[in-house]
Amino acid sequence: MSTYLARPEVLPLDGQWSFALRTRPEEVTPADLSGPLAAWDTVEVPGCWTMQGYDRPQYTNTDMPFSGPPPRVPDDNPTGVYRLTATVPSAWHDRRIVLHVAGAESVLYVHVDGRPIGMGKDSRLPSELDLTGIVEPGRPFDLALTVVRWSDATYLEDQDHWYHAGLHRTVFLYATPPVRIADVRAVADYDATTGTGHLRADVVVDAEGFGPKGWRARVVVGDATAEAEVHFEHPTNALVNMAAFEGRGCSLRLAVPAVSPWSAEDPRLHDLVVTLVDADGRESDKITLAVGFRRVEIRGHELLVNGRAVLIKGVNRHDHDMRRGKAVTAASIEDDVVLMKRHNLNAIRTSHYPNDVHLYDVCDRLGMYVVDEANIESHAYLRSLTRSPLWTIAMLERVTRMAQRDKNHPSVILWSLGNESGVSAAHVAAAAWLRAWDPTRPVIYEGGISEDSMAAAVAGDEPDLPSILSRDRGESDVIAPMYPPVADLVAWATASPPTRPLIMCEYIHAMGNSCGGLADYWDAIRTHPGLQGGFVWDWVDQALLQTMPDGGERLAYGGDFGDEPNDGPFCLNGVVAADRTPHPSLLELAKVVQPVQVTAVDPARGVLTVANELGFLDLSWLDPFWSVEVDGLEVASGRLEPLPVPPGQSAVLRVPVPELGLQAGQRAHLSVSFRTRSDSSWAPSGHEVAWHQVEIAHRAGPSSAPGRPPNPSRSLESMDPTLALWRAPIDNETFGPGHAARWERLGLRGDRLAEVELRTQAEATADGALSVTHSVVVPDSLDDIPRVGVRLRLGPGVAAVEWLGLGPHECYSDRLAAARVGRWTTPVDEWSVPYVHPQANGNRTGVRWLRFLDLAGEPLVTIDHLDGLDVNVARVTDEEMADATHLEDLPRHDECYVWIDARHRGVGSGAVGPDVAPAHRVGPGSYRWSYRLR
Repeated sequence: MSTYLARPEVLPLDGQWSFALRTRPEEVTPADLSGPLAAWDTVEVPGCWTMQGYDRPQYTNTDMPFSGPPPRVPDDNPTGVYRLTATVPSAWHDRRIVLHVAGAESVLYVHVDGRPIGMGKDSRLPSELDLTGIVEPGRPFDLALTVVRWSDATYLEDQDHWYHAGLHRTVFLYATPPVRIADVRAVADYDATTGTGHLRADVVVDAEGFGPKGWRARVVVGDATAEAEVHFEHPTNALVNMAAFEGRGCSLRLAVPAVSPWSAEDPRLHDLVVTLVDADGRESDKITLAVGFRRVEIRGHELLVNGRAVLIKGVNRHDHDMRRGKAVTAASIEDDVVLMKRHNLNAIRTSHYPNDVHLYDVCDRLGMYVVDEANIESHAYLRSLTRSPLWTIAMLERVTRMAQRDKNHPSVILWSLGNESGVSAAHVAAAAWLRAWDPTRPVIYEGGISEDSMAAAVAGDEPDLPSILSRDRGESDVIAPMYPPVADLVAWATASPPTRPLIMCEYIHAMGNSCGGLADYWDAIRTHPGLQGGFVWDWVDQALLQTMPDGGERLAYGGDFGDEPNDGPFCLNGVVAADRTPHPSLLELAKVVQPVQVTAVDPARGVLTVANELGFLDLSWLDPFWSVEVDGLEVASGRLEPLPVPPGQSAVLRVPVPELGLQAGQRAHLSVSFRTRSDSSWAPSGHEVAWHQVEIAHRAGPSSAPGRPPNPSRSLESMDPTLALWRAPIDNETFGPGHAARWERLGLRGDRLAEVELRTQAEATADGALSVTHSVVVPDSLDDIPRVGVRLRLGPGVAAVEWLGLGPHECYSDRLAAARVGRWTTPVDEWSVPYVHPQANGNRTGVRWLRFLDLAGEPLVTIDHLDGLDVNVARVTDEEMADATHLEDLPRHDECYVWIDARHRGVGSGAVGPDVAPAHRVGPGSYRWSYRLR
C-alpha cells in the first residue's frame, strides 16, 4: 500500500462538487474561486467532465489534439472550476493537514477561500499541498480546484487513448502529527538459497524546526524487530555533516528467516509496521504497509524473480471505463485483474502512464507482475521534443515521481521510461537515476529500437531488426520491441547467444477481429532462450458510451463526439469489450499461455506428457479431469489424482481410454482439463486453468448429421448459391497493409469478376438429399484474397444453429488454439461477435456438419459431409456489414445467410504488426468442395 493511503486520519472529499466550465483560464474570476455557488451545477469526483455533459472527449493515436508547435496551446482552452465547502475535524487542531489530489488532467491550481495555494502537473501522478495554518480545524473553508485541459504537459502525454479532462482520481485530506513519519521506503529482498528475507526500511521523519532529541523508529515484520535513533540535526562536525548525514530519519535492517516470498503465482504479503516513539517511549506516529519479499534481477539473457526465469504473459492496460472515461473505480480495477488471472495472464504494463494506485495494491494482493511506465509519450514530436533540453527536467520528474509513488509495491518488477518518445540524453539520464536509486528493479524502454528502425527507413533502407535488437544504447536493461515478426525474433535469438532478455512491450495488436498468429509467437518463445514473453496490445476496447438524441446509447469511438482531429476506431484494441466481455482473442490468449502444457505421446492409449510452466508452484493445486468424445458427444469421463509436477518439470499422465467402436465417418477425441481444487482469491474451485484435446481414432467416411429424413421442399436454387471471394474487411485489412482497398479495386466485392465463375453440380441421392459440389478457378491475378466459397440464403424461421466442428466461439485458421472439437448449439443472433466497428466475424473452422433449427429446436435445413470446411452464419450480408460504421447501423433480416468456404483467410494482426502468415492466406488455384444438403 502506498504510504499516504496508510494514514489513519483521512477525510475523503470524493462525491458531489459544484462545477463551472470556462472557455479559457483567463475567464476564471475571483468570484469563481470563492463567490456564491447558487447557479452552479454539480459533478461527481472522481470523474471526467468530458463524460458528465461538458466539453467532449477526443481520441487520437499519434497526432496532437491541437496544432503546435510545442509548447503552444489553443487560446480556447476548457477550464473547469471545482468548488467544495469542507470542514477539517476539530481533533486535527494539532496536526499537519495535507490535501491530496491523485490525478487531474492536465494542470491543477488550488485555492482555499480564494487564496492561491499551489499547482501541479502530470495528469497521472498525485499533487500534495500542505494546508497547515491555512485551514482551521472545526471551521468550514472553501476549496477551489481549477483544472486546465491543455498545457505544455499535454505534449508529453500524447498517448494512444482518449483525451479527457477533470479530477479523474480521488481527492482527500489527511493529517499527521507534528513529528511524523514523512516517508517509508521498504526494500524487501529475498535470498532464494537460504530462504531468508532481508528488509531495509528507510524511514524519513519530519518535524518543525530541527526537531526534538531522543526519538526512535521501530519496524516490525512478524517476529522480527529493529529499532534505531532518529537523527533530526546536522552533526556539528562539518566533515561528518558532509560525509555521513543522510537527512532526517534513519535506516533500519532486519532479517526474517524462512520467510514466505512473493511472486505472481503465490503472492505472500507481510505487514510492515513502522512506529515513531518519543524520548519517553510514547507512540507518536504509526504506518502499516504490506511488503512482499522478492528479488528481481537480470542474469545473462534471463529476467529472474527469486532466482527463476519467469515467462511474461502480459497485457497492456489503460485506465478506462466506458461510462466514466479515465475515472476507474477500485472495484473495476479488481475485476480487471481477476479476469486477467482467470485467463492465465501474469503481467501488466501500465500503458502509458502510472495507473490508478489501486491497481498496484490489487496486483500485490492477487499476484501480477507490473511494468510501471512513466507518463511520457511525445508521439507527434517523437524525436525532437525529448531531445530538447527544455523538456529534460519535466521528463526526469515524471520518472522520479513515479518511482517514489510506487516504490514499495512488490508487484512492480520493472520501471519503464515511457513510450514512443524516441531516445535522448534525458532517457539515458532517467535510466541512470533509476538504476542508482533503485538497483532492485531493471529498466525497460523500447525507444532506441524504433529510433534505429526509423533511421534506416528514412535512409531508404530496410530495417535489419535482428541487428537492431542486438544494439545496447544504455537506456534499457531489457530488449523490448514492438510488434516484431516471429521470424525476426528467431533470427535474433539464434544469431548469437543473447546477452539480455527480450520481452515484447507490445505485440499482437488486438484491434477488432484480430490476434492471428499468437500461437506462433509462443512456439518461438518456448523454443529459443532469450525470448521471455511480452504484453499484448491491449486489454480493453476503449469505446465510450454515448447518449444519442433519441435517448438511446451506443458505443462510440474517435470522431463520434465531433472531435477533430481523430483516429476513428483505432482505439478499439482490446481482448475484452468495453464492458469487459471477453473477445475470442482473449480465449485464444488464455489457451496459448496456459501454465500447463500437454503433449500427446500415445493418445490412443491415453499417454500424455504434462509440463509445468510455472516458476514456483507444483501442480497439486489442480485436479485433472478427462473425457472421451465421439463426434462431440461424451462417451466416457473421469477424474484423476493430482499430479504434483514440480515447477519447470514434466510428468506422464495416463488416461484409461476405453475401447471404441466407431461408425463410418466418426472421430474420437481425448480431452484433459486441469481445474482448481479449491477457492482462491481470483477463481472459484473448479475453474479451468488449462486443457488439451487430441484426436485418438477415426473411421473413414463422410460425417453425417443426425436427424430426420430430408425436407423435399428445400432446393439449392431457392438458396441462391452465390460465389463468395470477399468479406467485410476486418480492421487489420482496413488499416496497415491496405488489403481492403486493394480488394475493392480488384472488384471482389459484389462478385464483379467476370473471369471467375462458380461451377455447381447438384445430384439427388437415393434418400432424397442433394449432393452438392462447387468448383472455382482463381487466376494468378487474384493473389491473397479473403476467401473462396459460396453463400447460401435461407428463408425466415431459422432460430438456432447446431454444428459439429471447432467452437463454440469464433475461430480462424491462424487463431484456433482455443477452439475445441464439439457438438455445439447457439442462437443465430449470438453466432456473430459484436465488434463495435462492424467487420467480418463469426467464422467457424473444421466444421463437419451443421443443422439450422426452428424455435422448437426442430431442424429446418441440414448441411453435412463438409469434411472440415469453414462456415459462417449471419442475418446480414458482407456488403451490409462493410457499409455500417456502428452496430446500430446494421439492418436485421428474418432470413439467414450461410457461407461455406473451401478456404478462408486468417486474421493476423496487420493493423500494427505482422500480416496474416502465408500459410493462412488464400491464393490462386483450383478449388473444389462438396457437401450434402437435406
